[in-house]
Amino acid sequence: MPESFRVSESRTGGHPQYAWGLGYSLLAFTALGWGFNFPILKLGLEHSPPLIYTMLRIALGTLTMFLLAAAMGNLRLPHRKDIPVVLSVGLLQNLGFITLVTVALQYLPAGRAVILAYTSPIWVVPAAALFLGERFTLPKAIGVGLGMSGLVSIMNPLSVAWDESGLAIGAGMILLATFIWTAGLVHVRRHHWHGDVWSLIPWQIGCSLMALIPIALLSEDFSAVQWDTSFVLNITFSGAIASGLCVAAQVGAMRSLPAVSMSLSSAAVPTVGMLASFWVLGERPLMNDIIGFVLIALGIAVVGLADRRQARMARANALTAL
Repeated sequence: MPESFRVSESRTGGHPQYAWGLGYSLLAFTALGWGFNFPILKLGLEHSPPLIYTMLRIALGTLTMFLLAAAMGNLRLPHRKDIPVVLSVGLLQNLGFITLVTVALQYLPAGRAVILAYTSPIWVVPAAALFLGERFTLPKAIGVGLGMSGLVSIMNPLSVAWDESGLAIGAGMILLATFIWTAGLVHVRRHHWHGDVWSLIPWQIGCSLMALIPIALLSEDFSAVQWDTSFVLNITFSGAIASGLCVAAQVGAMRSLPAVSMSLSSAAVPTVGMLASFWVLGERPLMNDIIGFVLIALGIAVVGLADRRQARMARANALTAL
């Protein structure tokens, strides 16, 4: 998910230096990896209980990130002042979000699940206003309103039989996951980093793995996993790529592009997810899903542009004060 870290930008003459080609290539890789991961998760749950699957996925992601950090020369222990936020990101944004979304996929179509999961940028706006004192401007209010209208469209009881097959349970889990992710982001935005982001990622993912292992093994039967070639490929993609390389690509994109590009890219993952769910699983989104997705994407775009305008005004005021 975007905005998990506060990354400093290199500047020359007071202006950010962006690597547009690299940044958008990394964003495309991330959107494809995370978007395709939703139908892949759905298929993987046919071979494994959800918590065991999540444990295996995060274990492969942890291994991938430790190897990558070591190869880049960034493998080091976290600064002691970064440990609280390492735990916050590990337990909320990694463990809480990923586990709830995975369990919810037992009840929801993958296409609808990915739309609901990427409403997170909408919830950040009121949370930042409430807990961080950020301005809740009219454009941001419009963006939140569009996002919530999209959510109402997706959850319209006249179009979806929410009383059947645990659909309401699955949707509730994903919305809870987005609120947990938002809570983690509020903590991240308050934190002043003391270590390099790359050096902290393996420990954040590893922290979530250590917390999940006893829960998964005590709650589910590891022998229930149906090991075959398709499942090995499935868990390798979800673990090494979606939970490993895509996280690294997202951080690389954050260092290469302005914040507004990162915010607007949040709509790319559910777009890929819906198309991938149609291609891989044969899911056909309902009209209310499509309308909801469009409204949520518009809401994210309005919020992202409002953030950009607010940041420009803050920089202009700072220069005027000098």
